[in-house]
Amino acid sequence: MRKLVVLTMSVIALGCINATLAGGGTITVGSSDGKLVSSDYMPPISTAVNYVFDATGVKNLITQKNTLYQVNCNAAAILKSLGFGSASSSIFSLWLQNGNFEYNFDFKNCALQGTRVDANYNYTKSLNDDQALAFAATFMQNTFLKDKAFYKFGKPFILYRNSNGPIYPLMKWGATPVNVTAASDIEIDPTDTGGNVVPEYTSYTIMYPYLIDGQEVWQQYGTRAGMTLDVSADGVISVSAMLLPFKWATRTSAKLSGDDAIRILSNWGNSPFYAQTNTPIKFAAPQKVWVLFTLWKDNKSYLYLSSGIGLKSNAILDQYAQQPYTMILSDYKIGNIAQ
Repeated sequence: MRKLVVLTMSVIALGCINATLAGGGTITVGSSDGKLVSSDYMPPISTAVNYVFDATGVKNLITQKNTLYQVNCNAAAILKSLGFGSASSSIFSLWLQNGNFEYNFDFKNCALQGTRVDANYNYTKSLNDDQALAFAATFMQNTFLKDKAFYKFGKPFILYRNSNGPIYPLMKWGATPVNVTAASDIEIDPTDTGGNVVPEYTSYTIMYPYLIDGQEVWQQYGTRAGMTLDVSADGVISVSAMLLPFKWATRTSAKLSGDDAIRILSNWGNSPFYAQTNTPIKFAAPQKVWVLFTLWKDNKSYLYLSSGIGLKSNAILDQYAQQPYTMILSDYKIGNIAQ
């Protein structure tokens, strides 16, 4: 079995990062004053990139329908659905197997991880977009998780496409196939003939994005919140859910003013766009969204859900995700990385 390690650095959205590398050294991108600093490990972020957005629309929307909730995992209901009684209320983590999947319920963080116990991680087979989405749809028909994970979704989409070698994507060129034997372990299907280029990959990550009251749910650094499925040519091999069934409690905190919102967005927001171009990034009209975020206090994590706004741009994150760069802003100061 060959271990697959794929490193992709293209055009990405970055938050404030200070990470130690495995081989030594530190990456520092961002600073406490909101300014970006250069790094020895990647090109500096252009300070000339301009964000073009509807400032009036942002100011009007940021003050509408402000709501802040603390999210409390409904562990009792989940445990009851699993056949446990009230005496199990002190359980904060639970491992169990259902069919060929092993699940870890994390009640502290209100999340779930699942792994297929018979998964084959020998990525020598490939699949295409339609096949990956079909595998994911079949898995989501499984009734086991429907009352044990938060299960309200919008339309699923491909979050990432992954390949096993330096050819991204691996193309099968019909009548004149490219000899990629030395470059990748992926088998080339000899029946794939014709003049069309068919992109195929070794694995996919499919996102089923959350909807609450019909509104999208985002993480503060610009990624949709939801359930993700990792899919190979053998089907779904793992699942991750950001939310289990929960109760929420209303909280109060300092809100952003319209001027606060414009200042943060004008200074690249919560997740600056990494670009090697000075072309202005244009954003569509802001829309109301939910923002899911975690706060730490006294070495404990607390999950929150707030109202906020989202602005989708005309820029694409990278060629493997093909998702538009989106700026997310919580209506509340505590829900924003940038201040």
